[in-house]
Amino acid sequence: MSGITIIMENIQYCAPGHIFCRANKILLAVDGSAGSARAATAAFEVAEMTKSKLFIVHVVPKHVVQQFALMSDSDTDEILARYERRGRKLLEGYKESAKEYGVEIELLLDVGSPSERIVAQCKATGADLIVMGYEGATGGSKAGLGSATERVMLGTECPVLIVK
Repeated sequence: MSGITIIMENIQYCAPGHIFCRANKILLAVDGSAGSARAATAAFEVAEMTKSKLFIVHVVPKHVVQQFALMSDSDTDEILARYERRGRKLLEGYKESAKEYGVEIELLLDVGSPSERIVAQCKATGADLIVMGYEGATGGSKAGLGSATERVMLGTECPVLIVK
């Protein structure tokens, strides 16, 4: 058998119907936390492996903006504009980090309840998989799972990959 070389890198087995086999659109939810950074790495790798389009969404939490504006006696629109600028900068950072994976990226900035908007963006994009951190910027619940993460899991039919 000398002189015969078999290249295995292009051979993949994928049973029909498995999540990673059918994924062609992945939604990554980010909030700037260490948990979402770990989730991003996983999402980049899965998107690269499955040749999926990756939607990266950041949701500006409207209730936080309103509360901050009220507490600081500031204009809600000014505070919202600051949060949106920060969100765009955050999304661009994730896009830059994803370049080495060679995946198609679309950035989504949304405003509202993070869990509700993530579920809505999953539907709007037709995502096959949601990837998010176990615990976000606001920390976890007593059980350890972030409340937004838990609400997304309960609010969608789409598979959710939670990265710890």
